[in-house]
Amino acid sequence: MNVMVTPKADELPRRLFTVEDAFRMVETGIIGPDERLELIEGEFVQVNAKNNFHQHVQNRLTRLLGRLVPDDVEVGVEPTLKLDDFTFVEPDIVLYRYSEAPRLTADRAMLVIEVSDSSIGFDLGLKASLMARSGIAEYWVVNAQALEVTIHREPRADGYGAIRRLGSTDPLEPAHPDLAGLTFRLADLG
Repeated sequence: MNVMVTPKADELPRRLFTVEDAFRMVETGIIGPDERLELIEGEFVQVNAKNNFHQHVQNRLTRLLGRLVPDDVEVGVEPTLKLDDFTFVEPDIVLYRYSEAPRLTADRAMLVIEVSDSSIGFDLGLKASLMARSGIAEYWVVNAQALEVTIHREPRADGYGAIRRLGSTDPLEPAHPDLAGLTFRLADLG
């Protein structure tokens, strides 16, 4: 296993793991299959458990998107998305084209959606920065409580160039040309 050691803000050494290290840990049983973890810049971060309200919005959105996407587009539910060699996340929904590649990578994601409740600060902050830096063309954060969405487009190394917040009755349409015509409103979730 290849492990880098880097100083933290408090100058204590840290070990950074790669995505491949993490997958080997899962394969060998070091990390259990039920553990809810993401690898953020080489460090494991425990993901919050979902409450019923979050799960309801995620389920309804997944069902709606499944009816609307073209047949050649996958609706991934909590897939492992590799952003770079030291970061993987498990967003709530990713629209992408199927490939036999062993990992879902940022360049294949057409739209990444986080349904957010207790983690909204993280999803709109650090996670949005990571998504932009890795080139995710479109990243949506759905506020499960307010039923509004923050749409991030135009990824750059320092964040997204275009960020817009829309309410539950505003029409939503992904920017990816292969998803043209896929329009809905969060109010349609029921």
